[in-house]
Amino acid sequence: MLTNTLKIIKREFAYILSNKRLMLILIGVPLLYITLFGIMYSHHIVKNIPTAVLDYSNTGLSRALVQSFKDSEKFAVVATANSEAELRRLIEDKKVKVGLVIPHDFAKNIKRGKSTKAMIIVNGTNMLYSNAVLSNANEIIQTVSVGVSAKLLQGKGLLPEKAMQTTLPVEFSIRIWYNPTFNYLNFLLLGLAATAIQQVALMYSAIAFTRERDTGALPELLQEGYSPASLVLGKVLAYFIINMVTVNTLIAECYWLFKIPFRGDILQLISIEAVFFLCILILGVFLSIVCRSELEATQYAMLVAIPSFLFSGFTWPVEAMPPLAQGISAVLPLTYFCNTLRDIALAAPNWQVVLPNIAVLGAASLVLLPLSILALKWQCSRLLNAGQQQVKA
Repeated sequence: MLTNTLKIIKREFAYILSNKRLMLILIGVPLLYITLFGIMYSHHIVKNIPTAVLDYSNTGLSRALVQSFKDSEKFAVVATANSEAELRRLIEDKKVKVGLVIPHDFAKNIKRGKSTKAMIIVNGTNMLYSNAVLSNANEIIQTVSVGVSAKLLQGKGLLPEKAMQTTLPVEFSIRIWYNPTFNYLNFLLLGLAATAIQQVALMYSAIAFTRERDTGALPELLQEGYSPASLVLGKVLAYFIINMVTVNTLIAECYWLFKIPFRGDILQLISIEAVFFLCILILGVFLSIVCRSELEATQYAMLVAIPSFLFSGFTWPVEAMPPLAQGISAVLPLTYFCNTLRDIALAAPNWQVVLPNIAVLGAASLVLLPLSILALKWQCSRLLNAGQQQVKA
């Protein structure tokens, strides 16, 4: 038995070493994924968070606080608002993630020895941003308050040591929009639903035509007069209907059973779902056409599915990734669906936020669909020619 076992081991090693694709999957793919995963988290922390400032005080002290946010690598002050309405638009349009509001009496209260507050407003749809903002803003404001207050007290004649002991910190209040209770389920569950439905849609569409070839049904369909275009569209639309029902069932479950809020527009939701499934299903069908077997199609589908989970922005903000990771994220359909789904449910964005993602997925579908039809047409021609040659023989 031991001898036979060793012979089987030797035989399997010979097969594995002779199969380059299998070697790539067994060794190369895990190395690739762990490398990409390491690259994605290489910055370790969320930095350069887009921030807008609304400074009602407009004094030297308030500008010092703003400058501290500008000097921090954690925040990137990219806009200045003139009113709360303008600040709200900047956050709702996703141009910034954070708003810093400095009140009118900011400097006046400090000079009088009273505590004063600055307000931090955060888009809470992504909790990774919210957590980073809370810790980093607290650190900056506490540092500024100690320095400013110490200088003021020294100006009144106190020694530096005594001034530091009596420092009154500048306080800050936090306002979390769209997820005020820091509910992790709100952040996590919709992203998981989007990821899960993509896995199912991609895997089953990726074997749509390999199954027909393996069973010999594809030549029969061609002989019955079905065109490549009708075959591709029929496959895509069948899975499209099923997946649209499934994803909305999942969202309904999240809403009714797990109490995930839904504040958005139903038309926005249906639109982003439709273009996402068209894109991912056409991609799966394309793989099923160009791949030689179900196993090969499934393997290539996994090459799309696993990076999607990592790089879509579901587990780590895309803006906090290094450039290479952002490039990978930009070509993955889930990137444009996962975060948009969460935004629609929690933040009720306007169409200006949603339309760019719909456009990207729609454009990808318009490119992949004719490619799939052309690939199937070429493959069908080969099958028909092979069949004619067999008849002549």
